Amino acid sequence: MSKGWKIALLVPWLGLVAMVYEIWSVYDRLPAVIASHFNAAGVPNGWAPKGQFFTVIVPIAFGLLCLFTFLASRFDQKSGLAWACLTFEYWGIGLFVMLTHATLKVALKEATTLDFPIGIWSILFGVVLVVGEVVRIQGVKKRADADGGQLIAEFVHNSSTLGGVFSVVALAMIGGGFLLPAVGPARGVLATVGVILLACAIWAWTGFQYRITTAGVEIRSLGMPFRFIPATDIQTFEARACNPLTDFGGWGIRGIGKMRAYIWGGNRCVHIRTHAGDEIYLGLAEADRMVRELEPMVPVVRH
Repeated sequence: MSKGWKIALLVPWLGLVAMVYEIWSVYDRLPAVIASHFNAAGVPNGWAPKGQFFTVIVPIAFGLLCLFTFLASRFDQKSGLAWACLTFEYWGIGLFVMLTHATLKVALKEATTLDFPIGIWSILFGVVLVVGEVVRIQGVKKRADADGGQLIAEFVHNSSTLGGVFSVVALAMIGGGFLLPAVGPARGVLATVGVILLACAIWAWTGFQYRITTAGVEIRSLGMPFRFIPATDIQTFEARACNPLTDFGGWGIRGIGKMRAYIWGGNRCVHIRTHAGDEIYLGLAEADRMVRELEPMVPVVRH
């Protein structure tokens, strides 16, 4: 683990220190009972003793930091999981610090509503997560391409059927959200789910792109690199039959830990196993052809 990575893991703990200090500095000025829950508009609708800051909020923040610091330190710092853990660690402690600050302002009568743009904060870190992951993958690819990797073959794996189904359901829900006499938040929920399904439809239509070069295998989608597997990391590979539902539990990017599947339907895939123990499944009707393309550029024995 590099020195810079260790520092990055420790910085969020300063947020916990700052949060505890702010609570301690105004604790005597707080009323015995304070607002502890707020509605979507930031208006208090639940109350609890002020001691909850030290009995509930601080322990949860401490546990969050312990969890993500441990996970980010255990994963290879060059991996996507390590970057995701680090990003969530910063997002989580920032959330606690600013929500605590906003809650204290309400308790001290300095504000009447909880003033914290949680949506903007989450979107910001979502962008950071995506940009950081793209930069990480490009870095891995650049290092692998240092020997002048040449393009060998490209494949596209998508599903127009799933894309069509998702789009029909999405448009029905979006239309229902605006046209039906929905009550309360139902209209917004229908429209939101519809937009999400429409995004899934676009994703299913465009699918995954696999680029095989002399340096390795790059997995792309929606114009962005999702993963790069250096040729030297590949231990075995094979074409095999698969079922997205029974083998992976669905479509898109599936799996946790060291298993990951990139699949949008069909019943064929390429199974790649790395020296680090990663199990990667690439959905592709032309799985046998991909295996033939991999054979001359990956110094391994087929599984």
